[in-house]
Amino acid sequence: CIRDRDCNRVIQYLFGRGIDHQLIQECISDGTLYESADYHNAVFIGKDESGTPKYAALRGTLGSTFKQDASGSDKRYSFRLLAKKPADTVHLFEAAIDLLSYATYLKCEGKDYKSESFLSLSGVYQPKKEMKDSKIPIALTTFLSANPQIKTIVLHLDNDRVGRQAAESIMGGLDKKYTVLNRPPRAGKDVNDYLRMEIVNRNGKERER
Repeated sequence: CIRDRDCNRVIQYLFGRGIDHQLIQECISDGTLYESADYHNAVFIGKDESGTPKYAALRGTLGSTFKQDASGSDKRYSFRLLAKKPADTVHLFEAAIDLLSYATYLKCEGKDYKSESFLSLSGVYQPKKEMKDSKIPIALTTFLSANPQIKTIVLHLDNDRVGRQAAESIMGGLDKKYTVLNRPPRAGKDVNDYLRMEIVNRNGKERER
C-alpha cells in the first residue's frame, strides 16, 4: 500500500476510538502504522525478528467496516508491540485496534504498558468440531518459537461465540508448560468497546467532581 503524505485521518479515527494519542504517534514513528494514499485506510504493519515488514492489515477509517490483509501478507508476523525488555508474558488480541485499546487502558490505569508484550492474531476463526483438530494461530506459534522466555499467555479475545470458542481452542491446544489466562473484556463485544465504556465512565466521574 502506498503511504499518504500524512496520517491525519488515521490519527483522527483511532483517537476517536479512544486510543491514546502518544501511542498512535509511537506506532507511526516506528513504522508499524500509516495511512494508505488511496482509501485512507489505517495500515497496521507486522515485522519479523529482524524488523523487516512482513504483514499488513488494512482497516477502513471513513465510516466503513472494511477489514482486509494486504496481498502477500505473512500471517506469522502480525501486528505486535514488544516490551522494552524481554517479558515472560504475552497478551493476545484478535485485532490491532484491540491491542492498542488494551495498551491505552493500562496507561489510563497508570501502568507501564511498555513492560508488556502484545500480539494481535489478525482475527480468529471458529474452531473445528473436534478441539484436538483445531490449530493454534500461526502468529502465536511463531512468536512463542522466537521468544522462549514466555511462560504466561493472556487471552483478551472477543465476547462473541467465535471469540469464546477460539479462546477455548487455544487454551486446549497449547503446551502445558504455559500458564494460559482467559481474560475477555469485562463488558462490551471487544477490548475497544470496553475501553470506550471506561472512558465515558471516567469522564462522567470527572464532571461529578
